[in-house]
Amino acid sequence: MSQNTDTAAETIVDKAVAEGGAYEIIRKRLLDQGQLLTQKVRELNDARLAEFGSSAMVARARVRVRTENNCIPRDIVQVGDYLLFGYNVFLGLKKETRLEDVFSLFVKKDTDAGVELEPVSFAGTFLADQSFVNDFDELYRYYKDTRIVELTVANGKLLAGFQIGERLDDIRVFRWSLSPDGKTVSYIDNRGERDIQLPPAFDFEWIAATREDAVHGRHPHLNILDKVFVETVGGDLTIKIENNTEDGLGIYREAVEDSTQSLDDASVFYAAVGNLILLKIRPYREEQFRYLIFNTLTQSVLRIDKIGQSCVQLPENHGVIFPGGYYLNTGEHKTFEEDNSAFRFKRMIRSPNGEDVLYVFYEPAAGLVSLLAYNIIEKKLQNPIYGNGYALADNGEIVIFSAETEPTRVHPMQIWETPYVSAEFASKAPARQNFYGRIGNNELVRGISEFYSIARVIANQAVSVRLYEELSQAARKVFDTFFWLGEGDAQPIAAVLKDISATAELVIDEFEKVESIRQQSAKAMQEAEQAQADILRSLQPENWQSAEDYVDALARLRKQRGQLATIKEYRYIDQARIEQLDQQLLEANNALSEQTVVFLADEKALTPYLGKLDDLNHQVEKAETASAISPILETIEQTASGLDLLSELMASLKVDDATLRTRIVDAISEVYAKLNQSRANAKHKQKNFGSAEAVAQFGAQFKLFSQSIAHALGLATTPEKCDEQLSKSLV
Repeated sequence: MSQNTDTAAETIVDKAVAEGGAYEIIRKRLLDQGQLLTQKVRELNDARLAEFGSSAMVARARVRVRTENNCIPRDIVQVGDYLLFGYNVFLGLKKETRLEDVFSLFVKKDTDAGVELEPVSFAGTFLADQSFVNDFDELYRYYKDTRIVELTVANGKLLAGFQIGERLDDIRVFRWSLSPDGKTVSYIDNRGERDIQLPPAFDFEWIAATREDAVHGRHPHLNILDKVFVETVGGDLTIKIENNTEDGLGIYREAVEDSTQSLDDASVFYAAVGNLILLKIRPYREEQFRYLIFNTLTQSVLRIDKIGQSCVQLPENHGVIFPGGYYLNTGEHKTFEEDNSAFRFKRMIRSPNGEDVLYVFYEPAAGLVSLLAYNIIEKKLQNPIYGNGYALADNGEIVIFSAETEPTRVHPMQIWETPYVSAEFASKAPARQNFYGRIGNNELVRGISEFYSIARVIANQAVSVRLYEELSQAARKVFDTFFWLGEGDAQPIAAVLKDISATAELVIDEFEKVESIRQQSAKAMQEAEQAQADILRSLQPENWQSAEDYVDALARLRKQRGQLATIKEYRYIDQARIEQLDQQLLEANNALSEQTVVFLADEKALTPYLGKLDDLNHQVEKAETASAISPILETIEQTASGLDLLSELMASLKVDDATLRTRIVDAISEVYAKLNQSRANAKHKQKNFGSAEAVAQFGAQFKLFSQSIAHALGLATTPEKCDEQLSKSLV
């Protein structure tokens, strides 16, 4: 883009700001800068990948291993160069369980045919340690129902867990110490129960909302960190972003089972995680908790019950991850359809490149694992990989298998190539002295991820003042965080970020104006929806006894459609919702019109009109002043408007029975004739009253004027007083 073009664009924006209503223009400019930032960051990331290589997780091979007996495999783990495979064998008539009935050892070999897993004899390995063999034999001798449940490596130890009772926590754990390279394995003992426990299901603390958080009023609620307000009274669970107890509406609501509960009856917990506030709510007399996520940036609420089983934070304050998906601070989220209700967080594995993180969730009963790979740059989660066990090698290869439901001797496995290599393996890579090598892959990943985050915030459609403030701060903060931003290939990104920071400051002020207009439009929409709901709720033709009831209902429907047409012109109003509401009114009007014709088919349908006109005529005869006739004329005009509606209805509605149509029109015409006669009589009498009252009024005023003149003449005793009284008389 040329310099002249940039200058012209800036002039247009500055002029728009001066004239007001500039939000759309500045927002468009910010979006263009966001797209340019995305392009420049992608170029930097491509150069990084060319330098350090890709980190994709790819299935490399599929292999099969054989066991001596039919068995159901339980778990697998990498121990140095060995793959330790554990399984449960149903021995039938055999009296003793041998090591070979529970364990197998394999090594990976690259052959011309591909990757193979070759079996290895126990002789000379850590499984041949006599102390371990004795403890193993003793375990199976005294506990007949013993079965292996888990193999894992944690904190420099190899752990083998065996369930010896009916409960999952009835376990015995064998443990070995591992050297840093995993080559040396030394048996310790069979008392490693504490080493195999799962970490907490949540890496944050749920805080209970108490009475001190209660805000009382017409619509009471609980104040959560002065950012979000929660209540379950009045028949629904409501989330509000304003501390307003006069209004029961909010940004999110859903029904509760018990509508009579008070503010103190529900159990409410919360946790602040970055820009997110997690809510754990159990309304009164309900068994299950409801889990919701409130995003302080986008001011939105999403219910995700899957976070209730286990939930941990993503790195770099990106958001949270749970067995069924993830939710980011920007509002992006993804959930998987698979049933993973029993999974819990087990461990997190970071890749040395800093770009990828592997989250392992575990289901203890069946021994299932779910591997979720999260990419820090793309801020995306790959589809979960499920299996009964996995083994991670130093070079990043993962062997994973899925057990069959029936015992078998052949067990298929997959080998995946992943970026989750060990730190020792990564340290063997040659050092680089160019721009990328001096910064390092980890640092580049952090920076690129942050730059992409800024671009995503700009592209976010759920904008708010808080979001723009965060954008402005983030665009400035990156210069302090990443010293290399103004160097080498990162210089174009620095220039774009400076422009974004300046534009974000402009857009904040303009957005506040737009937000005020949006709130007015939202209020108008809310009032229209409430009014329409009341109108549609009042349409009960089965209970109506007179034609006026139908006429009044048709008039309300017409008035509501006019109101919708008016607010449709408001800026930022939901046009699609207006169309839906108008369609509802149109359908209700058509249905009511047909029901009105059915009612008018009765010969006595318009009799109440005639009775009402007789009563009005009687009131006109009794009236003694013009002012007394005015409300009568107003009632007559209202009745005429109702008849106009009926006339329009008969003109627009198709009635197949011509005789019926003629009878209804004649009946309306008869009422019209009497109404016109009543109107004429009332106006004539009002006119007569008006003439007489005008003459009387003139006489009274003239008499008052004569008396005032006589009084003035009596006071005009001097020239000065004469002038004074003359002035008063003229006024």
